[in-house]
Amino acid sequence: MRTYVAGGIVLSRMDLGEKDRILRILTKEYGKLSAVAKGCRKPGSRLAGASEPFTYSLIQLNQGRDLDVLSQADIRESFPNVRCDIDGLAHAIYMLELVDCFVDERQPNPDIFDTLLSSLYVLEGRTDPEITVRHFELTLLDILGYTPRFVECARCESRSFGENVAYSPSLGGLVCPECGVPPNDAIWIPHALSSYIEALRRTQPNMLRDLGFPKGARRDLAVVLKWHMRYRLERRLKSSEFLEQLTSQH
Repeated sequence: MRTYVAGGIVLSRMDLGEKDRILRILTKEYGKLSAVAKGCRKPGSRLAGASEPFTYSLIQLNQGRDLDVLSQADIRESFPNVRCDIDGLAHAIYMLELVDCFVDERQPNPDIFDTLLSSLYVLEGRTDPEITVRHFELTLLDILGYTPRFVECARCESRSFGENVAYSPSLGGLVCPECGVPPNDAIWIPHALSSYIEALRRTQPNMLRDLGFPKGARRDLAVVLKWHMRYRLERRLKSSEFLEQLTSQH
């Protein structure tokens, strides 16, 4: 049986029988994979903590016929501040689901791994969860090649816009007035939102807490990115519904 070691972040878990769990893990070296953590639900199990969502560990796995087996785990970060804050917890779970949906099995992408881990550390430092997730979404889309176009027209590349502009998820960008009627899926947003988005893109994760972002711009960007990603995923994320309810209360 082949044994291998990787740095891994638990994306999700599912109970198996009375004592085990099946884990979805994002690893830096091997991409996303599924593994069985045998006995992790037993009291005192050495794998209990490492089988919790968004725990970052150095893990050892044994290659199995159907599923690999998690044999050892050295926890490097469990993100306790995120776990004890409902806002941080909800936003972290959303990031995990987003990665799980966008990333294919066994397709290593170190940039996505590093981006997720960095964003979890930012949340652990009690940076605004909403701004952290918007930054994470934009970075993830850039890595995947799904960058939304907020600077020039998605049709003709013109940069001539009025005060309000149409954003089309199917086109992946803004539509200028010269290009006629925008697609039926267009969302109307203030053109000023573009400058906030570019500022967010340029900001390093450790500087996000110093970034000012008006409430209206936050709302508009959340809506645009939600529909942009939903068009590409062709599905609605389960965690996004709770997240929307939570942010609407603020």
